[in-house]
Amino acid sequence: MSSMLIEQKEAKSLIRQSGPSIFSWSEIYLNPYQGCFHNCVYCDGKSEHYHMHDDFGTRIMVKTNAPTLFKIFLKKKGFNPIHKKEQFTIYDFFPSLKKLDKPPHQGKSIITIGGGVCDVYQPAEKEMKMTRKLLEIVYDYQLPLWILTKNKLVLRDIDIIKEINKETYACVNFTITLMNEKTQKIFEPGASTTQERFDAIKMLRKEGIHSGIYFYPALPFIGDTEENIRALYERANEVKAEFVYCYGLTLKPGRSKNEFMETLQKHYPDIYPKYEELYGNNNKYGHLDYNVFKQMNLVWPEIKGYKYGYEYKLGYVADRYVPEGRIFTNLKLSELLRKIVFIKLSILHDSKFDVQSFGKAANYIENSQKDFGQLDESEYDDIPISQNVKQVIIEFLKEKQSLFLEKLEKRAYEFIIKKYYSK
Repeated sequence: MSSMLIEQKEAKSLIRQSGPSIFSWSEIYLNPYQGCFHNCVYCDGKSEHYHMHDDFGTRIMVKTNAPTLFKIFLKKKGFNPIHKKEQFTIYDFFPSLKKLDKPPHQGKSIITIGGGVCDVYQPAEKEMKMTRKLLEIVYDYQLPLWILTKNKLVLRDIDIIKEINKETYACVNFTITLMNEKTQKIFEPGASTTQERFDAIKMLRKEGIHSGIYFYPALPFIGDTEENIRALYERANEVKAEFVYCYGLTLKPGRSKNEFMETLQKHYPDIYPKYEELYGNNNKYGHLDYNVFKQMNLVWPEIKGYKYGYEYKLGYVADRYVPEGRIFTNLKLSELLRKIVFIKLSILHDSKFDVQSFGKAANYIENSQKDFGQLDESEYDDIPISQNVKQVIIEFLKEKQSLFLEKLEKRAYEFIIKKYYSK
């Protein structure tokens, strides 16, 4: 591998905000690094879309003012530190004042340290400890935490992650795509090995910390084989991972796709022509050619993953944590509806109109200031959503569970077995 160059800089931005999704229930993402020494060949972050520097995999820029930017953001949101690990305030001398000071914030959000592109536990973190500093702030403010990494270095911080988990919530997840470690090193040269990542999950779960797996991207003809998928889910079950989120590969035109195809041609010359056909459409979002996909009689990886997850009783997404100050019933209803959308859209391929009705309802309830858990039955008709979705919501409100979702999940599994595994 090439040598790593670390550059320190004062950054103007650190934080990205977005709405929640089943991919991540987080709404606030911190990006302390730019560039990633893991240098994964399939990394979408290398595409021009993200405006990263050309030597993305070797020159790592560190935002040295990341902790300051994070604290300024929290202050503007109306939050005050609870533990104050880094500084003393007037509350240390006059604790009674704390009870009088009610922050104007609208509730807490799950904080993701990492933006999904540059791993915050890449080798540069061992020296810079920037993620550790941000973790201390998360702990200071009693905020819930979400991490996604490919590096066992996260175990260095298990002490503070445990403390966060005791007081709120901490979920540390690992991207794991390839069970054959020789293959894994071809596509993920700078990351921890597959075995090291599974071992880390096992340790985290023993410590009571939430942990799951992102089987993403599942590489066509390499990672989406029955052999690789079955082995991954078996191991996930053994280490007590709570979920496996499975999805396919995108290849945006440009340097990201070019590097991937060059690697593929070198190590898998027999598979290379198939990728040329699958991704020959040069879709700007990197999506494969659906017509070619059908001609090749391929099966979406999320469908294969759903099958094994159902058999091993592994979630297909993480259970949602509701942060302090948020409306519990609304966010759990939104979670329910988003899970229904995933199954209907990605597994059963139901009509877009049916799927959209659940998606629109999820967004409406997510952002509503009215607590759906406090509604009288007479108020149900005032909910501005379609009747089929309304019945699912009413059942959940009455029963505190969703038989509709349970039946849908079972139907999705039976559909997969009948269509893809009964021949």
